[in-house]
Amino acid sequence: MYASIYIPDFSLQAVVRSEPDLRSRAAAIVDGAPPSCRVAAMNSQARRAGVRPGMTKLDASQVPSLAIRHRSRAQEAAAHAALLDLGLSVSPRVEDTAIDTLALDLTGLEQLFGSPEKIARRLAERASELGLRAQVAVASNPDAAIHAARGFRGITLIPAGEEAERLGSLPVDALAPAREILETLDRWGVRTFKALAALPTLQLSERLGQEGVRLQNLARGRTHRSLAPCEAPLNFEEVMDLEYPVALLEPLAFILGRLLDQLCARLEARSLATHEVRLRLDLEAGV
Repeated sequence: MYASIYIPDFSLQAVVRSEPDLRSRAAAIVDGAPPSCRVAAMNSQARRAGVRPGMTKLDASQVPSLAIRHRSRAQEAAAHAALLDLGLSVSPRVEDTAIDTLALDLTGLEQLFGSPEKIARRLAERASELGLRAQVAVASNPDAAIHAARGFRGITLIPAGEEAERLGSLPVDALAPAREILETLDRWGVRTFKALAALPTLQLSERLGQEGVRLQNLARGRTHRSLAPCEAPLNFEEVMDLEYPVALLEPLAFILGRLLDQLCARLEARSLATHEVRLRLDLEAGV
């Protein structure tokens, strides 16, 4: 069996890890340089308030009580490292699928951690401890687990043989096909995994080639491949990009305490300890 961990709204969650108060507020991430700075991610509260992807920062700032933060590549890198720590805390065989997605080989882990359901719950709980809200799925092959984690909230368990049925409701664009193939499928009225899985394979191959057959196998949840395990990094770094400079010791100590908590949680997840911590502070421009 294989598990997949997916972090929705990753760029937002990377910032919220360092500012947990944002979880209870409408919050949005903007990306780009002025004047083309636009909303790239938002939480459910912001969506309900009317914030939409691609909205300009100026328009978003008109939404009452909306917290706006700039996208931070450094915080995303730290959140991704925490995600890797999460996967490696359970399995030594972890594939770094994407910045917001991991795949884990669960072979032989039931004797250590219990059933696949218990492992999935353990992953979700540990993600929360690391400041991340995760969607977790378990299936008989890595790709089915990845698509289920990305497509369904919470914890999803797919028994062997039920992949096509359980994945059937997902939109076909979740397979990330080439634009030309997606347009062709749309003209055919094929918009879900189920509809793609039901097409005759021979005719599909004649029209879309081997790529079409590959996509159909993914939609049917029938792929078989080995993971490409990543190496376990041994450097741990946490970053916080501040919207405003900090001039007093008390707020600085509060920020450093939060970063240290995140570092300790990651070390604990890997059953590691450290005897040295290095601190880097960047001065305000012009100081």
